[in-house]
Amino acid sequence: MTKFLIKKRGLLLLKTTFAILFALCVGLFASCRQEIDYMDYVSELRSNIFLASEQGLSLRIYAVSKETPYATDGIPKECSTRVEAYLVAPEGDKTCKISFSFDGKEYGGEMSFDNVKTEYYFSCTLDISKASELPCRIEYGDRALEMNALSVRTKDTLTPQNILKNLQTEEAELFASLTDEYGFAGEIYIRLIYEESPYYYVGIIDRNGQIHAFLLNATTGKILAKRTSQ
Repeated sequence: MTKFLIKKRGLLLLKTTFAILFALCVGLFASCRQEIDYMDYVSELRSNIFLASEQGLSLRIYAVSKETPYATDGIPKECSTRVEAYLVAPEGDKTCKISFSFDGKEYGGEMSFDNVKTEYYFSCTLDISKASELPCRIEYGDRALEMNALSVRTKDTLTPQNILKNLQTEEAELFASLTDEYGFAGEIYIRLIYEESPYYYVGIIDRNGQIHAFLLNATTGKILAKRTSQ
């Protein structure tokens, strides 16, 4: 009888221990899900825009980070941080060069002309996401112009991190459907855009290529429009 009671208590203790361990594991998995940083799944980020115009030339410069190779497949890859500069000019048959100052150093080079978009283009590896202005020099044909490109961001413009947190709160069901204990089954695009005032575009792409697109107010984080497409 004594042996039976000891054995019974042993089994009860084992079951209790197993239940506690199981509860701890569930809690751990839940904690891991809560601690997911969705910025780790951003495969394209445009965090700043700089604008300038002078004598018929229109310049815009983007602070971007993009995956390589670039593919809308729902799988984030390693990203590189770059400057992308675009110049709209009256004619595209002239030689065009850009140079700009940042953090006490000079950057730039010859701009190539895109016949499809009818604009000049230059890119280099550099992080200018936190800059407020970029003093530039444009050599267009036999002309040379000084252009100070100013950021469209203001003190009230939300960061990409805060925009994504706002969207995560508003679209909790969507994020939950793509999240498990292994992480997030998709990739995210965040682009600052400017149409008289700044906005954010956020695209969430799942592994099936379905895109959930959102337009958000850059100051409040409010969703202005959304669309789902394949």
